[in-house]
Amino acid sequence: MARIPVRLAPLVLLLPLIGCQAWQGPDCTDIGAESGVTVTWRPSDFPAGARLRLCVDGECRERGAPPVEEPRAFLDVPLPEEEGAREVVLRFAVTDPADGGRVVREFTGPFSLREVTPNGEGCEPTAWRADVRADPREGLVSGD
Repeated sequence: MARIPVRLAPLVLLLPLIGCQAWQGPDCTDIGAESGVTVTWRPSDFPAGARLRLCVDGECRERGAPPVEEPRAFLDVPLPEEEGAREVVLRFAVTDPADGGRVVREFTGPFSLREVTPNGEGCEPTAWRADVRADPREGLVSGD
């Protein structure tokens, strides 16, 4: 039987471990993700009690404004069938019930969906997202 030189013994012991690692693939976490568009804003930037509506390519969600003391608010429109990068058109409207429910601010613009892999490259899931900020002075600003 052949003897392994003592200085090579640690390497020989590591070979099975290295071989196992090569077969396992990427080390993935288990964070979920959905395709969609999220708009964030500061509640103090819009009228208290306002209704906010976000539409993405005709799919809409609406909510009431949170208290102006909140630092941030958001509205999300999921896009369940997304399978790639593309441009979407956003419409973000603010209505003021104190002004008869009239639209007092409206922002519209195209944004690109970008690939998001929250568990790392080569790990599922893959989602396509656009994260946008609504600013009363700047309009819709990409959060990417």
